[in-house]
Amino acid sequence: MLRPLRERFNRLFGLDADSLGHKILKGIVTFAMVNFMWVFFRADSVGDAVRIVRGMFMAQNPQALVDGSLYELGLDRGNFGLLIISITILMLADLAKYKGIVIRDVILRQELWCRWFCYLTAIVFILVFGIWGTNYDAAGFIYFQF
Repeated sequence: MLRPLRERFNRLFGLDADSLGHKILKGIVTFAMVNFMWVFFRADSVGDAVRIVRGMFMAQNPQALVDGSLYELGLDRGNFGLLIISITILMLADLAKYKGIVIRDVILRQELWCRWFCYLTAIVFILVFGIWGTNYDAAGFIYFQF
């Protein structure tokens, strides 16, 4: 839908559509557009969605990004750190896939002790960090809300 606009933008600024930077920019724009549309999908009404969007662009307290008050919204420092590590792992796996590297094949080419170390590390990671907590409710699974 936005291809003509993107092509005109590329011609205007002389951008190469096959460059890595251009592909990253397209991914960022797609991510932002999908997240923006989710606001309208999940809001109770169009009016609520407009208020949410207005609030996103008119920050009342931009200091909240640096004063530590983000930790009062549900994630403490430890969980926030785990979130950053997990997102980094996910991005590295995605980059490997983009480069044509199949992580499973890389692990299978390693020696037996290294393969088992990877397997056990993954299992321990899931068991230790996959804690649901006291507020876990299977009926509260996100897709049951639709």
